[in-house]
Amino acid sequence: MIRIENVSKDLGEFRLNDVTLHINEGEYCIILGPTGAGKTILIETIAGIYHPDCGEIFLSGINVTDVSPKDRSISMVYQDYMLFPHLTVEENVGFGLRLKKIAKNEIKKEVNEITDLLGVSHLLNRYPDTLSGGEKQRIAIARAVITKPKVLLLDEPLSALDTRTTGRLQEELKKMHRLTTPTKIHVTHNLEEALSMGARTQL
Repeated sequence: MIRIENVSKDLGEFRLNDVTLHINEGEYCIILGPTGAGKTILIETIAGIYHPDCGEIFLSGINVTDVSPKDRSISMVYQDYMLFPHLTVEENVGFGLRLKKIAKNEIKKEVNEITDLLGVSHLLNRYPDTLSGGEKQRIAIARAVITKPKVLLLDEPLSALDTRTTGRLQEELKKMHRLTTPTKIHVTHNLEEALSMGARTQL
């Protein structure tokens, strides 16, 4: 599904050095490493935010190394949520579908389904600055998944949350993985989180 072949990227303070990684379709893969190890650079390179200095990236057998991020069918969730503050929860979640010019009634249907799955359908008329950290992260995940990407990248998605919220969201992520199709790469520095979440952990 995802093949990363001998990828290197030098950003000065952070770098990747000859990374090779194969991830199967539908797998929930954890990449575990300390802060500054290059985990975020790796998934941002997979997403196309950075172009590798050398090496190649394949998605479903197709070389996407030079493909634009918008054409890779990859969504990404950052630890700081990156929600649009001027949009409601409903508008945030449906944003990607509006860009695809999906019909309004279909967007509403899809938004209701994914927010029901993540337990945030009661928040649809709220704005991000009125939400808790756990609620914001659920909304960010819903927004990423609703476009039905082939790959979902999760950058330390639980690191900013309290212990109780982290436990609940771990269970919701597991449930979502069973019910949705994207291959997932979840990066973390937390060993306990890695052992709890991943089908396979890469160090």
